[in-house]
Amino acid sequence: MLEHHRAADRWSGNPLFDGWYADPEIHCFAGRYYIYPTTSRDHHDQVFFECWSSSDLTDWRNEGVILHFKDVAWSTNYAAWAPSCAEKHGKYYLYFSAGDGAGLGVAVSDSPAGPFRDAIGRPLVGYYPHGAQPIDAHCFVDDDGRAYLYFGGHAHCVVAPLTPTMCAIHRDFQEITPSPDYVEGPFMVKRRGLYYLMWSEGNWTNQSYLAAYGIADNPYGPFEYVGKILENNPEVAEGAGHHSVLRLPGTEDEWVICYHRRPLGAVSPHHRVVCLDRLEFRADGTIKPVTLTHSGVLAHPAS
Repeated sequence: MLEHHRAADRWSGNPLFDGWYADPEIHCFAGRYYIYPTTSRDHHDQVFFECWSSSDLTDWRNEGVILHFKDVAWSTNYAAWAPSCAEKHGKYYLYFSAGDGAGLGVAVSDSPAGPFRDAIGRPLVGYYPHGAQPIDAHCFVDDDGRAYLYFGGHAHCVVAPLTPTMCAIHRDFQEITPSPDYVEGPFMVKRRGLYYLMWSEGNWTNQSYLAAYGIADNPYGPFEYVGKILENNPEVAEGAGHHSVLRLPGTEDEWVICYHRRPLGAVSPHHRVVCLDRLEFRADGTIKPVTLTHSGVLAHPAS
């Protein structure tokens, strides 16, 4: 168990790496951890995606630009937001927002570190199904290999299955908005046969931002609201939200949560940093509120 490690062991520290980043999605691919964030700056300066990687959650390496909007002809050339990455059949698929409302795209690569190329030359989703703004995509791959695309801003969340190509929608989107307070940033986790849909609430520019979750017995819900996961800690940071979750490789039930938060005293709304803390489940399957820390998590090998 992580809590049994010696105090002398290495910790990740928070934030994980320098620079202003937000909306991080963490994965373990091919024996290495990867984080895919939004570059947190003015929307018109958000024209590319980067990713970071680590062998043990502590020493993070910037892999550089993995997709640039100059290579996405249909994009608005601004507002590169909240990428999501998934692997299938040895290929890596990056789902991304290509402009505020312009649509969601899909790019493909042979490596989790890119470079990625626009896979279909047009938006994967270029409209607002059930009023859901096409931002904040999350690709969830279930135990049976079926992949689902979740997304939604403007207080609506939707889901649809992807085809085996990972580059097309199998059927129409279904609205699954789990709470009247839902804002954005859906993320799905499956644990012991239950589906945990997580999302962000509040305003991303201030301390009202937080994350909550609900549970269902299938990927479409309905999701029963349970409670909040991330909230402000006036002694550590504020605006904690838009997260992702990962079960650590080689463990049965040890989890980490990767999220962004605003340092205390930060002035710019874009001053957001990527952090990593423990996520713990109670015996009844509910999630304990996350404790925001400066120390982060203990080192854990990716393979």
